[in-house]
Amino acid sequence: MLDIRGNLAAVQDAVTRACERSSRKPGDVLVIAVSKTVEVERIARAIEAGVKALGENRVQEAKEKVAALGRQVPWHLIGSLQTNKAKDAVQLFDWIHSVDREELARELDRRAQGHGRRVSVLVQVNVGEEPQKGGVHPDALKLLLGHRTCSARFAG
Repeated sequence: MLDIRGNLAAVQDAVTRACERSSRKPGDVLVIAVSKTVEVERIARAIEAGVKALGENRVQEAKEKVAALGRQVPWHLIGSLQTNKAKDAVQLFDWIHSVDREELARELDRRAQGHGRRVSVLVQVNVGEEPQKGGVHPDALKLLLGHRTCSARFAG
């Protein structure tokens, strides 16, 4: 049987050691347990073991899990998001990672306002300006951040 509690403790120990090496506080680091393709029962055991946040990269898969588990911990959407899934994303997730374009930011903001929610987002910036990688171009970052309103909280 999988030792979730032991595995989580090992990860936290590794985080603590890394923080010591870099003069950071371990409490400032959030470990997000990625629950992609993991069954609900195992995720529930992980929450019981002390997982502080869950990450999903598929909106449809998250719908079932959030419905079954509720919001015992914050849910994070990791990876890219299609604009047409923004409505569901703002209802399901507390954090949306990888916002990489103005159109998506506007749609998330509009949908969050419509649901009376405030969703935190992380903006993905392609600082290397590599065409094969995602993220907003550094020159377009100010424009993207200029569209934030009270319903969206941009971290960073």
